[in-house]
Amino acid sequence: MIKIKYLLATLFLFGMIFSSCETEEEPDEEPEVVEVNQTSIIPSTTAGRPNTKLGCIEISSRITTIQVWDHGQIDGDIVSIYANGTTLINQQSLLGPDSPITVDYDFGFNGFNYVTLFAHNLGSLPPNTCTIAINGVEFILEANLDTNGSIDVIVGGYGVDCSNSGNGGGNGGGNGGGGNGSNTGDLVFWTQSDLGCGPISVSLNGVGSTNITGFFSGGAPDCSNTSAGGNFNDLAPGTYSFTASCSSKTWNGNVTIQDGVCTQQELLGGSGGGGGGGGGSGTGDVKFWINQDFGCGPISVNVNGGGSSSITGFFQSAPSCDNTSGGGNFNNLPVGNYSFSASCTGYDWNGNFSITEDNCLQFQLSL
Repeated sequence: MIKIKYLLATLFLFGMIFSSCETEEEPDEEPEVVEVNQTSIIPSTTAGRPNTKLGCIEISSRITTIQVWDHGQIDGDIVSIYANGTTLINQQSLLGPDSPITVDYDFGFNGFNYVTLFAHNLGSLPPNTCTIAINGVEFILEANLDTNGSIDVIVGGYGVDCSNSGNGGGNGGGNGGGGNGSNTGDLVFWTQSDLGCGPISVSLNGVGSTNITGFFSGGAPDCSNTSAGGNFNDLAPGTYSFTASCSSKTWNGNVTIQDGVCTQQELLGGSGGGGGGGGGSGTGDVKFWINQDFGCGPISVNVNGGGSSSITGFFQSAPSCDNTSGGGNFNNLPVGNYSFSASCTGYDWNGNFSITEDNCLQFQLSL
């Protein structure tokens, strides 16, 4: 009887243990919580240089493959690339799109992240420019030895998109470049008179070509005006080289595209033979202008190495560079690349532009 009692007790104990093991479940693994940034996190500086925000792109996943190559002509650009403060590429020379530098990177946030270009040189064709593709989404960044180029990278699907980006430099405030968050800009080449040399063929490096078949005696056309040709629309922000020619004249130089801005590049008559019409002055002009009263008072414009001017009026269409009414004029600037900043009460702009020989650049500031 005692043996039977021990046997029953043992069976009962094993039954309890088996039942306990059968019903006990592993606790569910806690899902990863990823912070969603609702606003830009581009810092004011990276590696000791101020950051200029050049636009915004949207991607669908934090897990990415990033490829980087020289934009346009391969000219010896050496770069470092940062993402959210992490060094992705450290002081490497860029080659063409057939030989990109490739890095796998997981962005740490949903919503806003950022990528920054730091230039170690200017190459043989300033400024330093590169094309970056993140999971196949391409954009262009540019930088010089004074400022970096940055872009917002938004992981979508969390109630945040590029309409939340604004276009300020540094921490994302303001309206840097006056853009509207489209991440593209437009360009129109034009002439003020019939130069007597037939259609003008214009080629934009890395983009394509078009013909100018007419002129605008009343001032620069809007970029949406395609009546005389010369249009390049929906360009990624950055600096592009161009050449233009007709039967007896040639032009060449660089133009800088800003996010949401229409750039009107006038080709002057000159005497042919290159360099913006062959005038040979070694200088060019820029006119900053607005097409409405922003209600913020005079707009102070500062050009690095070129001085300052105030915009005190507005124009319905782009004014010529010799029109000093309304302010915003910088004439006889040496050919080269410049950075600028502009501000009035409640608004800020900043960016870069290129001066080409004997050409007038009309640079519109937009809200």
